Amino acid sequence: MEIDLEEPTRPQLAAVFGVSSRWIGELRSKGDLPEDGASLLENIEAWAQAKYGIDGAQDALDLDAESARLKKEQADSKAMDNAERRGELASLPDMSGAVISVIAMAVSRLSQVGMIVAKGDHKLRARIEKAVNDALKELSVAKVEKARGGGLDAEEAAEAD
Repeated sequence: MEIDLEEPTRPQLAAVFGVSSRWIGELRSKGDLPEDGASLLENIEAWAQAKYGIDGAQDALDLDAESARLKKEQADSKAMDNAERRGELASLPDMSGAVISVIAMAVSRLSQVGMIVAKGDHKLRARIEKAVNDALKELSVAKVEKARGGGLDAEEAAEAD
């Protein structure tokens, strides 16, 4: 939601203060908030006075800094919405699934190395397979999930091993 800094609406003020639009109307009718047409700064000052009993809040508030922060937040929000709409963002489950499928493919290919390299030498094949399996244990899907901060269900972990 973009907030008009010059003349914010009741719903915009409600979003800023974390209250209902109806409550903003009640505060206006009691005279605790200015009527329509007041700037966001005037509304914030009135809110601070009504809620906390703070007089002269304008000295404490830096309008330019607050305005710049709000504009940056709105721009960031629009950029994220646009990126999501264009399909430039991927969800965490989708990315986790992609990483897990790449790991599964790598495990499959690496498990064939002993057979391809050793050909008929069974002792060499066994040593290669042991070395590859030891390395794969270090790179297990469960460890990737743990490093990411999540974890697999017991059923998924059994499938991954």
